[in-house]
Amino acid sequence: MNSKQRVSDVTGVILSGGKSSRMGLNKSLLIIDEIPMIQKIYDTMKSVFEEIIISTNEPELYDFIDTEKVEDIYKGFGPLGGIHAALKYSNTERIFVVTADMPFLLPDLFKFLIAIETEENIVAPKAGNRIHFLCGIYGKQLIPVAENILSASKVARDNNKELIKSSLSLWNFAERAGAEIVNVEEKIFYMKDLFFNINTPEDFEYVKDRLI
Repeated sequence: MNSKQRVSDVTGVILSGGKSSRMGLNKSLLIIDEIPMIQKIYDTMKSVFEEIIISTNEPELYDFIDTEKVEDIYKGFGPLGGIHAALKYSNTERIFVVTADMPFLLPDLFKFLIAIETEENIVAPKAGNRIHFLCGIYGKQLIPVAENILSASKVARDNNKELIKSSLSLWNFAERAGAEIVNVEEKIFYMKDLFFNINTPEDFEYVKDRLI
């Protein structure tokens, strides 16, 4: 897909803010096919999207990728904080969010979900009885809902109150905002590892066996 054919009304977003506690190091910088994993994911997304944002609170780590980086406005609140910031800073009404540890994502998946016609502001794929909210589309009309959740969580944290993790989950967010859930298991591009994400050294070894 050349530059004239790339999608210009949806911004691609790579979330790279996880603590990688089980991995013991920054997963996005793991080397696959001689390049950092986030570079591999960026290249896949760039084949579809004209504009790409990396959502990260450590933008200097990704100076080797020439694209916009945005930091969370509400820091320390997980993926919802990253999605909120990307929605605020993007120049398009919708963003397509993926994480920096999903090396098997395919352009056909992106294009399929973008083409879904719906009035919902979230479009998320489903496979294997699991909904993958960290690989989906989010619209700017979600910003007030996200801000209500994030601001309430910030007030609670500032007052040393225990945060309810479920309130910050994307499942809870989708329940509040509404979502179009699309089963992709029967689609021609589907494969069992499509949504595989790396969490442990064993996962990384598995990916290397598949890709290198």
